[in-house]
Amino acid sequence: MEDKLKPPISRLKLLFKKTTFTLLLIVVVASAIMIVLNFYTIRILSAARAYINGESQYSKGQKDASAHLINYIYLGNEDDYAAFEKEISIPIGDHIARITLSSDKKNYQQAAKGFLQGKNHPQDIDDLIWLFSNFQHLPMFKKVIGIWTEGDVLVNKLHQIGLQSHPEVAEGKLSPARKKLLIVSISNISADLTIKEEAFSDTLGVICRKINLYLFIGNVLITLVILSNSLAYAGIMIRKLSNSRKKIVEQNDDLQLINAGLDKFVFNITHDLRSPLVALIGLIELIDEESDIVQIKLYILMMRESLEKQDHFINEMMLFIQSKHAGLIKKECYLTSIIDNVIAQNHYRSKGKEISFHKEIELDKIDSDALKLQVILNNLVSNSIKYSDPKKEEQWVKVRTYLLDTNAVIEVEDNGLGIRQADQERIFDKFYMLGNNKNSSGLGLYLVKDAVTQMNGRIEVKSEPGVYSRFIITIPS
Repeated sequence: MEDKLKPPISRLKLLFKKTTFTLLLIVVVASAIMIVLNFYTIRILSAARAYINGESQYSKGQKDASAHLINYIYLGNEDDYAAFEKEISIPIGDHIARITLSSDKKNYQQAAKGFLQGKNHPQDIDDLIWLFSNFQHLPMFKKVIGIWTEGDVLVNKLHQIGLQSHPEVAEGKLSPARKKLLIVSISNISADLTIKEEAFSDTLGVICRKINLYLFIGNVLITLVILSNSLAYAGIMIRKLSNSRKKIVEQNDDLQLINAGLDKFVFNITHDLRSPLVALIGLIELIDEESDIVQIKLYILMMRESLEKQDHFINEMMLFIQSKHAGLIKKECYLTSIIDNVIAQNHYRSKGKEISFHKEIELDKIDSDALKLQVILNNLVSNSIKYSDPKKEEQWVKVRTYLLDTNAVIEVEDNGLGIRQADQERIFDKFYMLGNNKNSSGLGLYLVKDAVTQMNGRIEVKSEPGVYSRFIITIPS
């Protein structure tokens, strides 16, 4: 009898082991997929950022080339023609890279030289080549390449005008009517190129926003798979180890904390990766309206600095998630430096108007968590810009710091649209958004409240619709 019972029991044990192994395998595979998904998504967004930055160099090169060519046709100064050749070589470099990567026999070394000629950052070259090589046949990216190709055709026309007019100007054979005709052609080409450049950046922006959405959906689904399989595994372990139920419950709680940390990581990535794109759009708007070359170079430098600071901020956010269980990381920090970084990261126009920033720093050095303060201030200042009032002649954001009893107080105030009383009770809820602001994900103030709570502080809001909004953060100093 005992011999007859052994095989079924053995089969049950084997089935149990296979079930637990399968559940664990699913969790591991899902976690690996999440890591790979985030890695490649971040790389794609980084490459898209590089292309948008390269487009600004492309745009500047063709605009400067147009200006120098017009000066040359008017004045006949060979220095202007030399400057034209130098500036037109920038978009031509990008053209060389595109043609090389589009051919069947790809020469990556030549493509890299073309991108460097186009004044792309050397550290971005690998990402530029990687994105083009792997995604050039996808519909959305094919559209980007199509716009790029159309722009190159116009650049070639501009270059040909320069080449054809050079000997005529040098020999003094250019009549006033011919000069006028050439200048009109150059102006029309430059205007058409501006349209193509904006379309290029806008299309890349659409791609990045879709990637953000797909990343969010993918991470949610994977997190649900991880959570469901983890809970199933926990249930089996509870039944198997009923004599150690307390220990199993504690392990399950730890697992939920880990999943919550992963969830918050996803929210931060999808929320904050939009900032450099929004800043770029604002600065590109400034460049389109600016004719001073020195000022344009300053805006381009601001674009690069904004992206570099955002990249640094994202890395810090990853460390923030990893150190979640360590609690507060309090150390000596300076509010002036944190506020300056936040202002630099968010400084741009809103709907064509400049945002003014004002600081009233009465308290600078405190012992606190600098990273959490960065999260708080970055989201509050970003919201002030998003919800600025375009009808007001002057738009501003004020940041104040002072000591109240033994607490540090930070205030962020703006003269934007304001917040209705009915909304003030819900603005800190996850995914709650005011109005139809397309730049908002409904997570910023949720992250602010979470960070303030972790710092054992409190936050309150005072606002009058159409007049002002003021957020007051009080934390132990």
